[in-house]
Amino acid sequence: MFRAPTEPTELGGYVFPAGAQLAASIFLVQFDPELYPPDPEAFRPERFLDGAPEPYTWIPFGGGVRRCLGASFATLEMKVVIARILARATLRAPRAKSESTRFRGVTLLPSRGGEAVVERVT
Repeated sequence: MFRAPTEPTELGGYVFPAGAQLAASIFLVQFDPELYPPDPEAFRPERFLDGAPEPYTWIPFGGGVRRCLGASFATLEMKVVIARILARATLRAPRAKSESTRFRGVTLLPSRGGEAVVERVT
């Protein structure tokens, strides 16, 4: 996500000249210890049980006028599919060791494809 200010711009104590190429790292925002204490790298979906995250603290689909066109559909799809699966099945991780991540373009993927073992189906 690149931007070029049209006039000198101060960010975080640094002054950037007009036309400088600035890149915001969505990845780094997601791992900011000030936004996600105490362990920003831990998978803790319960962080969002009390409501949606603050603006610009969880931005996997980008933001503003350049936000991903499919973001709303993807979010709805995740809610529906995950709810249906968890209502009918019990899942567990296939190994005790956490799955690492790998980069693909601008996204992160599970290194083994997000494997799960289905223990029960009703």
